[in-house]
Amino acid sequence: MQPLEAFYEKKLTCIYCTKPFKTLRVRSRFSIPYQIDSDFCPNFRAGNYNPHFYFVNVCPECGFAFSEEFSDRFPISSKEIIRVQITENWTKRDFGQVRDIQQALEAYKLAILAGSLKKEKNAVLAGLCLRLAWLYRSENNSEQEKRFMGMALKAYEESFVLSDFTGTSMSELQVLFMIGELSRRLGQYAKAVSYFAKVIQHKDAKDKQKIVNMAREQWRVAKEEKHQETIQE
Repeated sequence: MQPLEAFYEKKLTCIYCTKPFKTLRVRSRFSIPYQIDSDFCPNFRAGNYNPHFYFVNVCPECGFAFSEEFSDRFPISSKEIIRVQITENWTKRDFGQVRDIQQALEAYKLAILAGSLKKEKNAVLAGLCLRLAWLYRSENNSEQEKRFMGMALKAYEESFVLSDFTGTSMSELQVLFMIGELSRRLGQYAKAVSYFAKVIQHKDAKDKQKIVNMAREQWRVAKEEKHQETIQE
């Protein structure tokens, strides 16, 4: 079986420079996870392909990197800042072929920079940081995994405060859960317990039983981890 059978080509237009380009996506039957972690990180067996390698689109012409969650609106002066900080330093190259882990990591870092300069929603930036942490997890690089989980946590907290998740793929319950779970994974057990409780007690809890049940389980895990930490001190 040729690897390219696992992919299909998608035509895109850069939301920054408006130039057309092509990129790859993984066909769903080649990207079935055998396990999903408690922060929704998918795990794939050999022979399957991780679609998160291709979540970020990179314009080969100008270097602007973005996901389909980016809005096409640019705040005043942001285009000039992007031109100076990204496009003027860009060496033209093609991310539209099969990517290795290093290209996937670079694509996410480019998108986090681009999204920050564009002042994209915190919920969108959090999702990029979280997926980047997942890629580092797959490489057993715990230092970088924790670094980007920390960035994702901060962005999710900002998103909750500002309610800027509105209009994204994230609901308030999901944002609260992710704050809890990332806090737990970073050893901030008291905060984790507090945010899982916010999910369980949320006004929409009765309509979202799946994530509420997950929050109950992770609340229990965080309480146990906090207890074990106390014993070891």
